[in-house]
Amino acid sequence: PCRAAHFQQHLPTLAPFVFSKMPVRFSCTSFAPVGSRLAVIGNCPELGDWSLERAKMMEARLGQGRLQSEPDFHWVDVELPQAQQGVEYKFVEFCGGGGGVKWEETAGGNRHVVLDGERAGEVQLLPVEKFGTNATESDHTASFYSGVKQRGEISVRRVTSQIFIGSCPRSTQHIDYLRSLGITAIANFQSEDDCKRNCVAGIGMEENAQAVRGEYDRRGMQYIWMPTADMCSEGRTQMLPRASHTFAELLRAGHVIYSHCNAGVGRSVSAVCGYLTFVLGLTDRQMQHAVASSRPAAFFDFEALRRARPSFDGTFGKDVGTRAHIDDEFCKRRDATATTLSKTPPGTSRVRFSVAYATQQDDGSRVVVVGSCPELGSWDVRMALVMESCGPDFQVADVALPMPTGHKIDYKFVALSGDSERWEEFSIGCNRHLEGKGDELVILPVARFGQLYGDQKQREEAMAVIVP
Repeated sequence: PCRAAHFQQHLPTLAPFVFSKMPVRFSCTSFAPVGSRLAVIGNCPELGDWSLERAKMMEARLGQGRLQSEPDFHWVDVELPQAQQGVEYKFVEFCGGGGGVKWEETAGGNRHVVLDGERAGEVQLLPVEKFGTNATESDHTASFYSGVKQRGEISVRRVTSQIFIGSCPRSTQHIDYLRSLGITAIANFQSEDDCKRNCVAGIGMEENAQAVRGEYDRRGMQYIWMPTADMCSEGRTQMLPRASHTFAELLRAGHVIYSHCNAGVGRSVSAVCGYLTFVLGLTDRQMQHAVASSRPAAFFDFEALRRARPSFDGTFGKDVGTRAHIDDEFCKRRDATATTLSKTPPGTSRVRFSVAYATQQDDGSRVVVVGSCPELGSWDVRMALVMESCGPDFQVADVALPMPTGHKIDYKFVALSGDSERWEEFSIGCNRHLEGKGDELVILPVARFGQLYGDQKQREEAMAVIVP
């Protein structure tokens, strides 16, 4: 007894065990009227224990900006214990104007939380669901597009700064609207019959599907037509490899793409999905969240993506994989290079430029940065910033620039060899841009000579759509 009492007196005090939590994203698309609120409710305290008063209210991505027949994307991040299992849930609609509560009805009963490692940053991503329905592609498209067509509208949604998805333009005013958004390239996936039935009025498309090309030419917009059968998974499978590669080339050149079919629901969505997954390396789940949150009307043909992947990899995959590996190596070399600036003058920021370009060391060839400020030569290559060669295929330069917040500087890279000058040329006829961020150190992405943007820019933007 004495030994037992002694042992009890020296028992350590144990803190109560607390399960660590993780953010889990619940999301769905819904045709609920504007003014209604959606929530997620379930069988655990974090989801309200099936109590409507404690349900987790969701945010609506489009809100008041929706078209009359357009669905919205609803989402909420909920902290759930990592070790918790057996979580069941449903979505509920709180109807506007005191119209009561609508519980979704699903054929299989409640939904179940299944965490499969899909994430964006620290947020675990559940699949994007459709509120209370497993509608077919045809039904889903008709719910949205019939109203758009009847009212003669165009439905345009932005995914990234360079990718828009939407319905077909129905008038020259719609084309002018697309141009006003900064769109420079149109990717049309309508079949020939689609073009004649869902066309730009008054230009002869009813007889000649190609008549619209002249409208884009007159506005300085590039037009790419890739006819694809509607509501046809096999047609999308055949279209995806070429479309994904074409998108990559256009975006690297600086184009802003409008991807459309009839409704902007199936074929045009698939082309963007292929680019995001095949070229940028997003998972299917990440891609689904990036696109659905931007284009809630989207229909996802995961089977077509799966079938098209081998064809894309066999034709273009080696180039994509090699490019990604080289970009990673260039980034490491950029970051490992010691600065050439010993001191930064007051009121300036240190900026690091880097570009992938091969020079011949023995003939005096070099690369310079020329731009719209005196420090970059004021567009005079004789006064431009000379870059340091870090190997035969990579150039780096540091410079102190007056960069107050919001101040913009235009620039380009120029390759010099003897008396010859090779300036970068972009198909959209613009310069590179650098925007000031106050006194912050500015390390620019590694550039490729003659290509305005790299794939990493698009990937970062797409991921930022999911987790800003």
